[in-house]
Amino acid sequence: MTFSKKLLSAAVLMASSSIALAATDSTDIEINVTKDAFVNLIGSLAGNTSVPLADTDVDGNTTVLGTLGTESNTTGSCDIDVSSLKDYRLEHTTQAGLFLHGTDNYTVNYGGQTFTSGASGTLTQPNCNQVASDLSITSPALAGVVQAGTYSDTLTVTVTTQ
Repeated sequence: MTFSKKLLSAAVLMASSSIALAATDSTDIEINVTKDAFVNLIGSLAGNTSVPLADTDVDGNTTVLGTLGTESNTTGSCDIDVSSLKDYRLEHTTQAGLFLHGTDNYTVNYGGQTFTSGASGTLTQPNCNQVASDLSITSPALAGVVQAGTYSDTLTVTVTTQ
């Protein structure tokens, strides 16, 4: 029996010492950060702005309304479009269809581009980071007596990255 115990002990010792099992695991972790693209209008006309004008400002003159520029974190060009709610005419606020300059339209001047009724002008800037510069309107001369009241229009300036 001594021999069997020795043989059994030797077999157990050999089995446990000859096979060494190791366990391992690994993983790859990719880290991503996404920054959304943005473009903003900057300058004194950025945001919802109201610009009160005097009669002399809209009587055959070019009048600076304020400044406008763009800032962005994108590369490439930007398109700027200007549209008018009243087709580039100043309409009486309480008498619909009564316009300050009759059937004549004013023009918007910005960045060397002219925007007005019937013209589909788009200003393409080479990049989307432009310092604020003057945006002006050029109005026709007033003809005769102008009915009392407030005349208004709303311009919408849209900048789009390319």
